[in-house]
Amino acid sequence: MSRYIAIATIRIEHDYYNPSVNRFVSLQPTPETKELMKRRGVMFRAVSANEWQWIMLDDLPGFMDEDVLELSMIVKDPCFLQQIENKGYDLGSLYKFNIENRVVEVNADYVWKKETNGQKLKDEFCRITLKPVETAPEKLRMLWYPEFTIRFSSPAYYWEYLCVFRDENDMRGKELNLKSRENIMAFCPPEKYEKTTLGKNVWRIVSAERIRLKEHYDITIQLFIGTRLESRFISPPQIGKYQSESPYTVREVCVIREQ
Repeated sequence: MSRYIAIATIRIEHDYYNPSVNRFVSLQPTPETKELMKRRGVMFRAVSANEWQWIMLDDLPGFMDEDVLELSMIVKDPCFLQQIENKGYDLGSLYKFNIENRVVEVNADYVWKKETNGQKLKDEFCRITLKPVETAPEKLRMLWYPEFTIRFSSPAYYWEYLCVFRDENDMRGKELNLKSRENIMAFCPPEKYEKTTLGKNVWRIVSAERIRLKEHYDITIQLFIGTRLESRFISPPQIGKYQSESPYTVREVCVIREQ
């Protein structure tokens, strides 16, 4: 009796998340690949939020040596591009990942290469090209199926805080100080900030170093004015919440109550 077996697997990992699963990303075969799969008796299915498999009945031959598969990576997260290393990526261009060694590492060293052939689909971030049969070791092709992985690394950003005094005559701006417990992070001294519509008495504090972007942080940040604790918990900046004019910078806004 025939049964379905997996003949190839592909995963997408994203270290911005813990676990490394982005639920706003999906994969779908291109029309040409769908037609090829139909001829070969192969189906494509999701087995988890970030993993997909090609499956077929075990009495079918499956893919041939020369078969090339293409998948469209569909992204519906408006902040996705800011959550990955994206230097050189152009939203209007089509890109392809050619998975020759079963793993693609999209990190700070990755070079984005534009694809001149093909039209970009709606919400398509890139195309993925792979050869499932050629990737499998010849001696193991009957016992082993290839596993492909695309791994996205998150970038590092400066943390920027705009501290807005409700009292425009409050003169304590120079005494502002952000501290993290156990001194995990360091912040630069405050500076008066003029380029804002938030008010006339706004001060800017920026982290001394860039911090690796994550969905959640195990960091407690407190705001002091001089030696006085103004706020016990200051939220980490979030991608997409506020727009900073400075490159590689995420912003949060704090409001200082009147004395």
